[in-house]
Amino acid sequence: MDPINPPTKPCHNCRRQRLRCDRSYPHCNKCIAAGKDCLGYGKLFRWTGAVASRGKLAGRTSSAPVEAGGKAVSPCPKEDGKKADLDFFAPSTSPTATSSNVGSPSDGSMLGYGGDMQLVTRSPSPESVVGSPWVLADPLYQDMQHSHRYYLSYFTERVCKDLVSQDIPERNPFRGLLPLTRSHPLLQHIVVAASAAHMSNLVRAPLAYSVKSADDSFTSGIEQASRRALKDALVAKTKALTLMRGAVENINTTGGDVVLAAALFFINVELIESGKHGWKAHLEGAGRIMSLLRPNMVADSALRDYMLSDCFIYFILASAFMPAKSFDTQSYFQPEQIPSILQRAAANSYLCCPPEILSILHSASQLSNVPPEVASEDDVRAAGLALVQQAQAFDIDSWANDVRNISYLQDAPIESRKHAASAHRLAACLYILQAIPSLSNMTDHDEVAEALSRDIFKHLSHIPDDDPNFKATTWPTFIVGAEASGRARREWVMDRLQRLVRSCPWGFLYTAMETLQVVWNLDNNGKGTKSWVQTLKDPEMNFLIV
Repeated sequence: MDPINPPTKPCHNCRRQRLRCDRSYPHCNKCIAAGKDCLGYGKLFRWTGAVASRGKLAGRTSSAPVEAGGKAVSPCPKEDGKKADLDFFAPSTSPTATSSNVGSPSDGSMLGYGGDMQLVTRSPSPESVVGSPWVLADPLYQDMQHSHRYYLSYFTERVCKDLVSQDIPERNPFRGLLPLTRSHPLLQHIVVAASAAHMSNLVRAPLAYSVKSADDSFTSGIEQASRRALKDALVAKTKALTLMRGAVENINTTGGDVVLAAALFFINVELIESGKHGWKAHLEGAGRIMSLLRPNMVADSALRDYMLSDCFIYFILASAFMPAKSFDTQSYFQPEQIPSILQRAAANSYLCCPPEILSILHSASQLSNVPPEVASEDDVRAAGLALVQQAQAFDIDSWANDVRNISYLQDAPIESRKHAASAHRLAACLYILQAIPSLSNMTDHDEVAEALSRDIFKHLSHIPDDDPNFKATTWPTFIVGAEASGRARREWVMDRLQRLVRSCPWGFLYTAMETLQVVWNLDNNGKGTKSWVQTLKDPEMNFLIV
């Protein structure tokens, strides 16, 4: 349609009002004179979730069914688009609403989405209730199956928040993966798998720790919904695994960044599920893919920086509790690359840990595995003490305040950033004391370890649950928990990990709690050693805590 071939029908506004249209292109002059937004002459999409303004359904959405009691409900996703077996009530009627915010529009959970499961977004509205309108965000996704649109929407609204420190929609590079899912089924399936597994945990988390409901039907419904989402995750993960082989074999055609994103989210899926065993092969695969990447292959360089940074973070934290001989990724993750790669995403990394501290932690993990024939005990001890001094000399305040130089992070909570980074630094020092056997023989070892633990508890206690950096405290919480010997401290650590599950429902947190029980049981049975790090390096453990 152009000025040479004018429209043959009135614009949509004039047609609805039964007015004579002058059929001006691209907008009707009558609409412009009246101050109206002309809808034009092309095809209109029907927006779902509209709110009725009058009649018996006034105030209700077109897509939300109404039960006998008058409460709006939203069904869970099903492949055929039919109503699911169980409805979830709005947050105001849910027993879990007061304890975990599950289902609130602000956290983008499954309770907030309309029954047609379009790829949706909240329309501008002062109302913060489930019944407020949800509209189709991009008609180009309407050929995608219902459940995938549902989980991809959940990915943009909820999962992406866990992948960065400060979730600013236009600055969160992981949302840039969404357009790629349309043209790359591999990426679509693995992102859906991560979202469905995350949703399964999100629904289950408050039930496991805070809900004491007498309503058995509600409890049963929550469990069914969690299992249903987990089933969707497993189906999508299986399809992604099938597609991954072909993508790797044709990496130049598929695109190295797409394959790297898939590898990263395979690791994320394993972390969301449990953080046991399966992540290791995917991390090695990610390292191989990174070695094949060409420069300037991707338009969004920030996305690549964050993906590379996450892979390096996973490698460093994994190597802390892995025997050297059982970890085959060293040749792909070069130590000299660590500072430069981590620095590019450090400002808004979910871990909120200075790259310099991560580099020190990596050096300590390698030093802990040095055999006696390679270096003497005195040399290893001296190198370990030098790493501790290097970590203690790092300027946390200066690093935390550097974020103010980034325009979109002006509102970042600086104080909690300092506390989180300090907790990581102290945890790295505590890890060095326990990971290097020769340091445990120092006369003041126990006093130094106790002082470090006390300071870690102090910094962690200054980061409340609703702070964006709360999710960054898992690793120092785990380290200080492994060191804890008193009942009060152990209960404090376990309570914090349970709160972390409700805030950031990733399955590796359950593994962290199980692993701490293993360490504590050894100590209670008189089988513990000063170096609990060596205990956790048992190949049978094979876990990843991030």
